[in-house]
Amino acid sequence: MSSLLHLFRLWFTQIRYAATRELAFRANFFVWVIVELSWFILQLAFVDVVYQHVDSIAGWSRPQMIVLVATNQLIQQIFTAFFMPGLVKLPELVRDGKLDFVLLKPTPPQFLISTSHLEIGPLANAVIAAVVVTFALHDLHITPSLPSVLLYLLLLLAGLLTHYALLLTLVSLTFWIIQAESVLLGYYSIFQVARLPREAAKGWFRILFTFALPLLLVANIPATTLLRGSQPASLILFLLTSLTATLFASLFFQLGLRRYQSASS
Repeated sequence: MSSLLHLFRLWFTQIRYAATRELAFRANFFVWVIVELSWFILQLAFVDVVYQHVDSIAGWSRPQMIVLVATNQLIQQIFTAFFMPGLVKLPELVRDGKLDFVLLKPTPPQFLISTSHLEIGPLANAVIAAVVVTFALHDLHITPSLPSVLLYLLLLLAGLLTHYALLLTLVSLTFWIIQAESVLLGYYSIFQVARLPREAAKGWFRILFTFALPLLLVANIPATTLLRGSQPASLILFLLTSLTATLFASLFFQLGLRRYQSASS
């Protein structure tokens, strides 16, 4: 328990340091917010254009689809703020031998790599996404109960774990592939699946992105919980798949570490 508290204190220390570093470059902060906000607005505009021609998609009305898209944006922006900046630097650490300095520290290397950097800009967009979810629920005349909100937050955490598991697995390929940065393009492409309604997916596509890569659950299950109430079977499936994916990613990272040869070897 004490070691866990130590890791949390270390994480908060790193967050304070990273926040200070980011605020020293305010222009970068505003540019990031504008770029990501523009992309989010384009997604919402696309939804609006589509619903000018149809009343529903796979049983999802326009306000419900906005809840889904905004929930996906919320999860992705929180992940981009806290974990993605550190993870994407792993290939550079391995290639330049700087991973040696991480391994010498008396803290789990996966933790240090995952939490070493912070970007504040995505947090502003996460707040905007949460506001969009709130207005869409108001448009639907839905007032979630406190248990539903708490469950929604828990499912957001499961969505973050799914993001984390996929990106950690991809960047861990750097222990086998020299130019692993190119693999990261797959992360940006594949996670577009997360903003699709689960009911619209059929056949092998639905099986693949529900059980093997549970991307269809990342935003769908939290959004559905707010809109239609909790569905125990789906909740259990989502929590199990996210935890399993995270465990696999961690083991894969540890396997890669065994192959790593330091710069001095």
